[in-house]
Amino acid sequence: MDSYDANADRERLTLKSRLSEITRVPPWLESLAALHAIPSRIQFAIDLCPEEVLSNIIRHGHSGESSREIVIRYQTHRDGFFTFVVEDDAPLFNPLSIPRPPVPRTLEDMSEGGQGIRLLKQSADAIEYEPMSNGNRLIITFIAPGSSRAAP
Repeated sequence: MDSYDANADRERLTLKSRLSEITRVPPWLESLAALHAIPSRIQFAIDLCPEEVLSNIIRHGHSGESSREIVIRYQTHRDGFFTFVVEDDAPLFNPLSIPRPPVPRTLEDMSEGGQGIRLLKQSADAIEYEPMSNGNRLIITFIAPGSSRAAP
């Protein structure tokens, strides 16, 4: 007999490829933070990264095709690791292969783009990219301060 894990439904969020769908992410992340005791010290980074990734997928990967889907899954880890997996069916794109843009000096410089990937790389503790036969998988990991693997 298969056992049903009620948390599994809460640990997956499927979104349509619309910018308005991004508003569903913060409440979902808040419920995960409460369910898994995610420390508040890393919640800001956890809030920021999926939103940046989703925005890039919707704007660039799916090019406004709002019927397509994006899936975000939370993977439970022990020892202060918190991992999110984002999967899409967009053309292959490895954000880790993009060189860092220069640090913006003015607001005008910031409007040129490329800062979302910079924020992602600065905010997450580990990022992995996996091309899939039908799209992309981005694995984003955050490590709680004070865990056995956190940087001193």
